[in-house]
Amino acid sequence: MITAEQRDEAKKVDTIAKVKEVKPKYEGITAPWFVLAAKESLETEFSADTVRRGGWKVTTTLDLGLQKIAEEQVNKGLVQIRRQGGDVAAFVAEDVKTGQIVALVGGADFTNPVHGQNNYARYKLPPGSSFKPYDYLSLMEHTEGAGAGSVLYDTQGPVDGYPCTKKMRPKDGGNCLYDFDFRYPGPMTIRYALGGSRNVPAVKAMLTAGVDKTIETANKLMGDEEDGYGCYTDDALTNRGPCYSSSALGDGAFLQLDEHVHGYASISRNGMQIPMTYVTKIEDSAGKTLKEWKAAPGTQVGRPDSSYITADMMADPNASYFSRKPHRFNGSQGQHKFSLKTGTTNDAKDGWLMGFSTQYSAGVWVGSHNRQVEMRGFMETMTQPIWEGWMQAAHKDLKPEERAKPAGVQSLPAFIVRSHVGIGSVEPSPTNDLFPSWYKKRAATGTKRTIDVVSNKVATDCTPARAKKEVTDAAADQFTTDKFVGGGQAANTSEKDDIHKCEDIKPSVRLTITPNGGNNYTLSADVTGGTHPLSSEAFPGSVNFKAGGQTLSGGAFGISSSGVVSMNYTAPVGTTEITVEVVDSVLYDASDTGTVTAAAVNTPAITQAKKTGGNTNFKWSGGTGTVTIYNVTGNVALCNDTDGDCSTTAVLAPVGTQVYAKDSTGAISPNATVN
Repeated sequence: MITAEQRDEAKKVDTIAKVKEVKPKYEGITAPWFVLAAKESLETEFSADTVRRGGWKVTTTLDLGLQKIAEEQVNKGLVQIRRQGGDVAAFVAEDVKTGQIVALVGGADFTNPVHGQNNYARYKLPPGSSFKPYDYLSLMEHTEGAGAGSVLYDTQGPVDGYPCTKKMRPKDGGNCLYDFDFRYPGPMTIRYALGGSRNVPAVKAMLTAGVDKTIETANKLMGDEEDGYGCYTDDALTNRGPCYSSSALGDGAFLQLDEHVHGYASISRNGMQIPMTYVTKIEDSAGKTLKEWKAAPGTQVGRPDSSYITADMMADPNASYFSRKPHRFNGSQGQHKFSLKTGTTNDAKDGWLMGFSTQYSAGVWVGSHNRQVEMRGFMETMTQPIWEGWMQAAHKDLKPEERAKPAGVQSLPAFIVRSHVGIGSVEPSPTNDLFPSWYKKRAATGTKRTIDVVSNKVATDCTPARAKKEVTDAAADQFTTDKFVGGGQAANTSEKDDIHKCEDIKPSVRLTITPNGGNNYTLSADVTGGTHPLSSEAFPGSVNFKAGGQTLSGGAFGISSSGVVSMNYTAPVGTTEITVEVVDSVLYDASDTGTVTAAAVNTPAITQAKKTGGNTNFKWSGGTGTVTIYNVTGNVALCNDTDGDCSTTAVLAPVGTQVYAKDSTGAISPNATVN
């Protein structure tokens, strides 16, 4: 009980005003996602209970300057990400020399009550094509016949996981492996296959080295052989299962951004894996050092040649499909080389840009917070500004350092890519390229072959002449490491044209020539398609009108469906052979021929068009039969005669009126003006 006096005194105190709002757990924290990642790494090493008891002073690897740049670049980039349907981004950067994580952004807004504390830098996500460098590194690492200048065929055909029995596009029920541009450029070097982000060669590379062997190689570089890149049998990603060929494309398999960045850093170190760390020192409450980071010698998890060549290919702007190349940066101390690779998942829910120099490795992921949104447009328009902005700022005042070239790396003759590979790639490719020390060159056969340019395979008797091309250097066979085409290094044959069949129905065309008076004609082509479509992206269909073997001016037309194509034609004096040809999407063609005979034309020419009083008088020379004078506007007949002159009222043909003369054969004079 209290007294009345105590009660009255207590009422004078505003108790509500003294209540303080509970602050959010992480309010005011610097680099919150980095802190959570560092805490998670400590819990993995020491157990969550030990870390939770607290009392430790922990010094981290965070570089506040580089972290600020990362946060700024992500915040700027979110504007474009939201335009394209996403709403989050993550960024990680590692010091290549030490393995220390120097910057990490795990999302868009840490204070977001729904997903703010989701650390996407540590989530398992499918890497898309950013996994491809591991495919080619593993191919070189585990075989004796592959280098940057070796050939893998980007052609349509069955490979493990893609039976290719239905050749329509996947969205239409097809089961072939397609590239992002639905093209098959044919034989290409590993350098250009990686730079062009081609899917078919990447899958072949993984299958040749072995799916499990490739993933094992990648996880060694990433420093996580227990729970690194892998596939799962459940949506929660808790039960690991077998991976298949699609994992070569980062499809259906998952990894963490920070470990991916670390794997790229290991490539930059020529295959040397050193521990990735967020922490440099741990002290207990008494100031005793429990653990302190020291530079580790590292473990050589791959042969240096493989990583060096992979890094060199990734830094090649000529091989890259990028139209705006971020592979070189001129800082205050000189030019830096950046090795990089993009990534997009097949469902467009994840966009990546990963890369490194000899000093920093960095990676960006963009997407939606629940990974349920298919983003629009090119992923590079979201990822490149963030990645490039950070890399340039981080390297601005650093002195460039060359990557040490392993003594065994060889420069040898390579296959020369001449077909255009990517949007921004530059062909032809180098005549010499890099090969590992253990590379065993295949003996040259010197065989000449005729290829089908549609299928990029050896032509057969069913291949139309227009589609045949003789390969004079037989280079692809000499440099091939493709076991799926002609047996790779064990055979000298190649796959044969499987698009053209002898029973195919060719397109047809019928020419009609219609006189229009004088020497003027209408040429019409009635086109009917055959077995194959008339047009495709690779080979657009065409209709060409020719006279004397030369295509007429304005006589070349595109065509995508059966129908009639027409043009006007004025024939020269004499007999002219007219030909029309149609060419379809697989280069089958057909033609039809006719002739026109044109006599010398006595074309009329107006010599006078003059207003005199209430009349306008006309005179002309030439012309056959009756000549009529017409007003150009509306083609209104004004007067006619056979004697070279006629007149009409000036009301119908005042000064300034444009007129022309036309005779009974249809011959037309040049225009004249009434004066």
